[in-house]
Amino acid sequence: MDFPRPLKGSSTQHLITTMLGDFWQNTDEWIPAKLIAALAAPLGVSPSACATGLSRLASRGVLEQSSAGRTSRYRFTHRARVRLRIGFEQVRLFGSQSNAWDGSWTVIAFSVPESSREIRDMFRSRLRWRGFAPLYGALWVSPRDHAEELEENCASFGVEDYVIFRTADRSLRGKSLIAAWSPEELAEQYAPFIESYSPWVEKANSGLVTAAEAFRVRTMAMDAWRAFPWNDPDLPAELLPEKWPLAEARKVFVQVYDGLAASALAHVDAIVADAAPSLGGSASCLPIETGR
Repeated sequence: MDFPRPLKGSSTQHLITTMLGDFWQNTDEWIPAKLIAALAAPLGVSPSACATGLSRLASRGVLEQSSAGRTSRYRFTHRARVRLRIGFEQVRLFGSQSNAWDGSWTVIAFSVPESSREIRDMFRSRLRWRGFAPLYGALWVSPRDHAEELEENCASFGVEDYVIFRTADRSLRGKSLIAAWSPEELAEQYAPFIESYSPWVEKANSGLVTAAEAFRVRTMAMDAWRAFPWNDPDLPAELLPEKWPLAEARKVFVQVYDGLAASALAHVDAIVADAAPSLGGSASCLPIETGR
């Protein structure tokens, strides 16, 4: 199974995954292709692009396909639903500074032969998703305790030549581990997000957003937000400059995503009632902040 990697600019496959994950990640209902196309249209996805995206997601093992007569239907595979739940939890907590830092780092040094370049690239992508960055080409670091999980990842990717250890910066000599990241580059990615979505906070609070707008804006906000953990490991506050922009970006995201949830779900229910009435009530929304 191979999920499409989050991008700075949305791809059709990524948008479809975000949209279906927002409303149907916890169900095994079959979703007709015509319903998916109707929902994707306001997101700028044409019917032909939607059909191609669904086919490619199925070939990647993210979706499974079934046909009922002349109607194609799709749903997440079991493995994809498991990954989506894990990914949603990571996205939900991203930027919340909910985990206290113990002052130690996880370090992995590994070697994958050139003949297995594809495995090496996939393994690096997994490391980046888990908040690691390369201090050197094959020496990756994270300020979180991922040692046990890393052993499982090495086994699942067939990486046999590696060493994993935990260390504090003060016990090392030479380059500081935080140098694996550029704070300036991490910070600058949030300005466009804040600029694009902060106006929708006031509109949502004023009740000036239609159900269709709520669906579109909420989906696009999640699609953009899901990309940030690929580039930002959500470093502990102790390692960051003051007034770190991730805090403001998260506040905007939560207010938009949770604040527009009811209206967005109403839009989905209306489209379902028209295109696939048998699925009425199957869609649902999960909040970013519990208690909402």
